[in-house]
Amino acid sequence: MVKRAKLVNDIVELIPILQLFSTRTYRNVYESLLIERLTLEELEERFGDVTEALKVLKHAGMLEVKWRMPSEPQGKPEKEYHVSYTHLSASIYSPLKDLNTILEIVSMPDDEFDEIVKKIIIEIEAGRKSVPYISKNLGLDPLYIRSIAKKSLKLTLKGQLVELARDEEL
Repeated sequence: MVKRAKLVNDIVELIPILQLFSTRTYRNVYESLLIERLTLEELEERFGDVTEALKVLKHAGMLEVKWRMPSEPQGKPEKEYHVSYTHLSASIYSPLKDLNTILEIVSMPDDEFDEIVKKIIIEIEAGRKSVPYISKNLGLDPLYIRSIAKKSLKLTLKGQLVELARDEEL
């Protein structure tokens, strides 16, 4: 197992990493992919539906994808997945209040989280993509908006802009 460290320079980047360990399925998928390369079919045999876990890993920038060649000549190549990072290297200087916000977002109930995401999507569809503008309109802290966008698989955070995520193939 190769030891590589994920570099984190912004406290918001911790969210998808913490999210990886928020459910048993996410943890099991991470730990399995840390040890070996597995296809979607092999993962689903072990853990059931793992699509969301793979999306969270990809969102965290920790998923490595390669093609596995078939054993039979008429077979089709399959994507196999592996975790690309085993360690975390964080260089963060932040008020504890901001860390509290991050932890609040990670542990937020799904219904409450989905409601805030819907409000942000309405703002984006109205042409308001700037984090400061969205936070002013919704009456929420900019870090809160950035954190929600980083956790959500429906949103993409690009600097100070929040955009709708593209439905990318795993």
